[in-house]
Amino acid sequence: MMDKMETPTDELLDDHVDDHVDEEIKSCFSREDPKCFFVFAGAGSGKTRSLINTLNYLNETCGNWLITHGKQIAVITYTNAACDEISRRLHYKSIFSVSTIHSFLWELIRNYQTDIKEWVINSVKSEIIELEAKQKNGKSGNAAEKRLENIRRKRDRLSKIDLVKRFSYNPNGDNVGYDSLSHSEVVKIGTEFIASEETMQNILISKYPILLIDESQDTKRELIDSIFAVCEKNKGRFIVGMFGDTMQRIYLDGKENLSQCLPDDWVKPEKVMNHRSSARIVTLANAIRLTIDAQQQRPRSDAEAGNVRLFIVPSDADKEATEQRVAEIMSEETIDDGWLDSKQYKSLILEHHMAASRFGFLELYEPLNEVPAFDTSLRDGSIPELAFLYKVISPLVEAHKDNDDFEVLKIIKQYSPLMDEKAWLQLDDQAKVLQQAEDAVEKLMELWNNNAIPKCLDVLRSIHDTGLFELSERVNSILSPTAEEEPVQITALRKALAVPFTTLEKYFLYVSDNTRFATHQGVKGLEFPRVMVIVDDAESKGFLFSYEKLFGAKPKTETDDRNEREGKDNSITRTTRLFYVACTRAQKSLAIVAYTQDCEAVKATAMKNNWFKDTEIRLLK
Repeated sequence: MMDKMETPTDELLDDHVDDHVDEEIKSCFSREDPKCFFVFAGAGSGKTRSLINTLNYLNETCGNWLITHGKQIAVITYTNAACDEISRRLHYKSIFSVSTIHSFLWELIRNYQTDIKEWVINSVKSEIIELEAKQKNGKSGNAAEKRLENIRRKRDRLSKIDLVKRFSYNPNGDNVGYDSLSHSEVVKIGTEFIASEETMQNILISKYPILLIDESQDTKRELIDSIFAVCEKNKGRFIVGMFGDTMQRIYLDGKENLSQCLPDDWVKPEKVMNHRSSARIVTLANAIRLTIDAQQQRPRSDAEAGNVRLFIVPSDADKEATEQRVAEIMSEETIDDGWLDSKQYKSLILEHHMAASRFGFLELYEPLNEVPAFDTSLRDGSIPELAFLYKVISPLVEAHKDNDDFEVLKIIKQYSPLMDEKAWLQLDDQAKVLQQAEDAVEKLMELWNNNAIPKCLDVLRSIHDTGLFELSERVNSILSPTAEEEPVQITALRKALAVPFTTLEKYFLYVSDNTRFATHQGVKGLEFPRVMVIVDDAESKGFLFSYEKLFGAKPKTETDDRNEREGKDNSITRTTRLFYVACTRAQKSLAIVAYTQDCEAVKATAMKNNWFKDTEIRLLK
């Protein structure tokens, strides 16, 4: 009999099957033969761990040299949260520049203001010409009115370009001023400058001889192409490492067929172990993936068996009640009380407005969602008027209800102009001012008397009338009667703020990730013990994704067939990738709730594709 201490088990070998990947990555930084590389890393494979290991290795081997020569290693991630996490794990070492793609490109181009101005002028002129052509040939109606408004705004911006001394950009804001660059403009400018300007290429390579890109499958295709070109031109001087999974490409501007487009001389290590999910979830993920490519994963030897269930539900069902019932069934069948606590499982919906509908802040969300200027700030909760009400007024109300006079005074001292410290010290009658502040607070709190729930607009009016807090000119416009040709932002905010204060609080619970809801796209890179994936085309807007087509409940269009024949992306392949991302967030158990017009077709497709067994499917009426 063999000694177990001398011979590792197959299971142990399996769990270490990816150990070679980190070693392959290290070899790419050899002085004798440096190489660029792409790491294929499926869901739960430890992609971030390999990235961190690589960075720690580089710190040990060339950190001092980089510091001495004033150079850094650039690390590009997809979100600010990912930036913060990576920086924390690297102990904020100065040799690493960790940023989102927008921040990275802005730092490269921000000092080239003359070139930026020339680019903006040419770009805006081209956009106006294109819009005017569409307006000439297009039909009248809402679309035509929006085009006219767009043309007007662009002409206005063009007329003010000469006034711009320096363009500004906030990677985390909405950038709506005529002297501001949008997120897309920064990416376009940065990409074009890198692709065409040798000076910019030299600056990039000189400052960042090593560039590592996380979630590279979603990096804009034009930028990927320009980076490929710079790598080819500067072999040995510039090392690029990409980490990603082509199956998790969920944005249209990512590079299609990235795995087939990689240069021949790039190193291409592949991770095949899934460290996140139970065995059954890995099996499901593999089956979903087979419709796109042949890459497969294996679970850990110590992975739980796990559970998956498909609940097929008619489209007209009571969705809130249905999802509650699903959670109860999952608790019973998995013997897991965590499904009975909404804080212990995650519900993944297709779009934010689906969460707004289910969680009760749709009336606030919809008017703001129609305004492009609020695109970023609506999703992160940074619209100033809303943030002020939630971050200042909500704590004030809670402190007052709790009879916490100390906290009330603290908030007033911090935010109210009536208690401005410098002005306060110069006052002859401080008691009178203090009384004025107290009266203003009491006036505000009257709105909540007898358990009433005031509207947000009424709260702002009270503050405006008493002067308790300083309000912006935009708030003054919101509180005024509707004016002709007023900015769309004002109209939208007035409508959004007409909701009860509790609606605002629900919205902030959602954007601060304190609800069970998140989007399929927004959870990429995250994991949860229990996941409920809600599939509901009826509540999604647009044509990019179609679960009804994916599950066979709706026929493919001629465009779908043509794109499929030509090997192009289509709604079904996009939805398959999104479905893969959503399902692979689950660690222990997974429930898919499919609302459909054809329950039998969904069941037949699910079984035909070997996604679910008959015993794992529930038809709910």
